[in-house]
Amino acid sequence: MITLYRILTHIAYLLAYPYGFLKARGGAVIWRDRLAIDTDAKPGDLWIHAASVGEVKVVSCLVDFLLRSAPKTRILVSVITSTGYRAACDEFGNRVDVRYLPADAAVPMRRALGRIQPRMIVIAETEIWPNFILEANRLSIPTILINGRMSDKAGRRYRWMCGSVSRVLACHRHFFFKTKEDAERYVVFGVAADRATVAGDMKFDAPVIEKDPQAIAETRRRAGVAPEAFLLVAGSTRPGEEELLIRELPDILSHCPRFRLIVAPRHVERAEEIKALIAQCGHRCSVYDSDQATVAADDIILVDRMGVLNELYAAADLAFVGGTLVDIGGHNLLEPVWVGTPVVYGPSLANVLEGATYIEANQYGRRVQTVEELASVIGAMCRGSLSFRVKTSDDYMHSPTAVVGAYILKELRHA
Repeated sequence: MITLYRILTHIAYLLAYPYGFLKARGGAVIWRDRLAIDTDAKPGDLWIHAASVGEVKVVSCLVDFLLRSAPKTRILVSVITSTGYRAACDEFGNRVDVRYLPADAAVPMRRALGRIQPRMIVIAETEIWPNFILEANRLSIPTILINGRMSDKAGRRYRWMCGSVSRVLACHRHFFFKTKEDAERYVVFGVAADRATVAGDMKFDAPVIEKDPQAIAETRRRAGVAPEAFLLVAGSTRPGEEELLIRELPDILSHCPRFRLIVAPRHVERAEEIKALIAQCGHRCSVYDSDQATVAADDIILVDRMGVLNELYAAADLAFVGGTLVDIGGHNLLEPVWVGTPVVYGPSLANVLEGATYIEANQYGRRVQTVEELASVIGAMCRGSLSFRVKTSDDYMHSPTAVVGAYILKELRHA
């Protein structure tokens, strides 16, 4: 089957070449890269392939790790989709060379590999491009798979061509899998334990932003929150969630008199609506960074502008992420974790279930079913009877990204 694939892709390349060549000469970057006809391609130490936006996000943490550890490493990142290309250009700027992956035919792959001359190729997740991998193997360029995954459905589909898949995967020097289950699904294709490492999911590995006491003090000053206050920042809240939090405020204050609440709605244009809701519930509202001299204990501090949520999360004792107590599916639960703040969230997690599982497995936060349960968590934290782990730079140095990055740097030193 591999032979047939190589013949068919070569024919497709020959048929597409005249049109693609004219488009490339007219300035079409995608055709220039697909046909590998760019004479300005620079040699690189490491070729990382990330299919689209999701994979670009995964490898961005790896690129950051590698360039911090070995700043002179020359890296090329290839993508398949136009959205992936734009995401990679925005993410990496001029730190790496961003290109579309050449068409998976022997001629363009051979040409690209000959010009770039990578010392190692890294492929993110489940990307099996036979000609790319086989040509790299022919040139003795080691290939590794990172953040490897395979669903049961994909595994059953690949079994129909088990011999061909096994032949391609045999070219990989090493595999880094997300889970033990993923690793086990590759066994049937000949991936032995001595070539496999279960490292975990790299997409949760953004470097931790260390807390800056001076920055935290300044953020609290702008909010009118005393240093000794227990601060909850409710970020990305949706309609219905603000009212739940506001109506629970008296009960929270009865258990935690030093409690303070900052509300940062997902859509800041709702600020006037939320102010009216706060007044209707019998509370006062102050606006973050509005130079108000004093802020009463039962005031709710409202954020009416974008771009400050991360600094607020960093200054908080606890974060709540919205879209989870109402049926939205959740917003980014990891933003508080990455600034070292525990996080709580409701049961509506359809959009962020993997992140919630990661947080709970590492004890960085908790899922609550109701706002009353959230109030109970706050009371327990105020009393000191409940605490959570805080993600630190030490966690990052033992993360999947660090494990993969250390392996790559070691192999590059010996290549």
